[in-house]
Amino acid sequence: MSSLFGTLWLSVGAMEIDQKVMNATANNVANANTPGYSRQRAVLVEGDPITLGRIVLGSGVQLQKLESVRDPILQVRIQQETQRQGEMDALVTGMNQAQVMFTNSDGDLGAQISTFFASLDRLAIDPQNLALRQGVLTAAGNVANSFHLLTKNLSTQRQNLDLSVGQAVDQVNELTAQIAQLNGQVDGLQKLGEDASAFVDQRDLLIEKLSDLIDVTSIRSDNGISLITGNGTALVAGTESFALSTQVTVAGVQDIFAQGTDITATIRSGKLAGLLAVRDQKIPELMTSLDTLAAGLANAVNSAHHAGFDLSGNPGGDLFVAPQASGTGAAANLAVQITDPALIAASSDGSAASNGNIGLLSAVHDQAVVAGRTPTDFYSSLVFGVGSDVANGTAEQNASSLIMTQLQAQRDSVSGVSLDEEAANLIQFQRAYEASARMVATINDILDTTINLGRY
Repeated sequence: MSSLFGTLWLSVGAMEIDQKVMNATANNVANANTPGYSRQRAVLVEGDPITLGRIVLGSGVQLQKLESVRDPILQVRIQQETQRQGEMDALVTGMNQAQVMFTNSDGDLGAQISTFFASLDRLAIDPQNLALRQGVLTAAGNVANSFHLLTKNLSTQRQNLDLSVGQAVDQVNELTAQIAQLNGQVDGLQKLGEDASAFVDQRDLLIEKLSDLIDVTSIRSDNGISLITGNGTALVAGTESFALSTQVTVAGVQDIFAQGTDITATIRSGKLAGLLAVRDQKIPELMTSLDTLAAGLANAVNSAHHAGFDLSGNPGGDLFVAPQASGTGAAANLAVQITDPALIAASSDGSAASNGNIGLLSAVHDQAVVAGRTPTDFYSSLVFGVGSDVANGTAEQNASSLIMTQLQAQRDSVSGVSLDEEAANLIQFQRAYEASARMVATINDILDTTINLGRY
């Protein structure tokens, strides 16, 4: 390498490497705003020296590789937080939809119950007034209708959530198939010694999207990345993906299956976990509470009504249709038993002018007839519970968003493209390229002069 041709070879090689590094820098700048892109960094090493006797000569520079700058541990942490965020987003969205039904305002179930007892108080003033009696039946019917509307809306929401579960499973299957395909592309390029950074970035981005849907863990192996759920269910192994499926249960909702095994109860995070929590826990709990309230209220009012007499002096019967002993379906099936206002048992002694039994009916308002609480207190606690779930979920959602913002900032500081840094790199390698080009030009002049010495 001590000859002019050797020096020319070193300079040309340096120009080629500087050109490749500038191309990598240009690619970084072009992808500065590309989601999931990891900046590339040139790894330059000194060439192996050449020994000529006692003289050791350098052999120039070599481009060992272009590597994508990543922090695998940080990437895993982002995937974990993405799972939590996906779960909280789905949970808060679902509970916000339920909260709209429990406004604790005029016209809701609580207000209709209060209106029913207020109609009894008005009837106490003139127990023989058929218009006031009809007002009691109308108010009782409005209470039943409010129960019906709530249960219908909750059932509709549960059906919509069930559809969302099916859609999320389809998205999981689509993403796992794409990840398995990318595994093959990454493995093929790496075996050829080629740079697979672009496909690795795409794969990481898809895994992050998958983490938003379901709890997933990445396991690196010789065949690429394998993905499993929190309970060990395989989703991707090398170039093979394992699709999830859904089956409708006796409850009328879709459970999630993996290779014939029901994994619904084992999904702990991601959007699917949030959807399942609202569909299978929160909404059924609300419907059960409504059944408890409807059964407790109907039984208490019926019991008080039995103690009185109607306008004809006959003993009072059920004001509401008696619910099942278990209380199941009480809210959806609550109905007013009587249609004739004269049959309201307002009298306590059988006389038409008596209003003594109305006191017993009105007293139900302040009696602990539903799980040790009054009807209005029970309903208020139900409304408070929904609001508390929304507030707690929103707090966790905000905390997760803050953590995610911090993690993404850390990732950007490691893998993100800094335009200032790339501009500095571009200038640095541009100057190196120009210096090598001048070396080539100088050696060319020397060689030209040397070759033409004989002419002078």
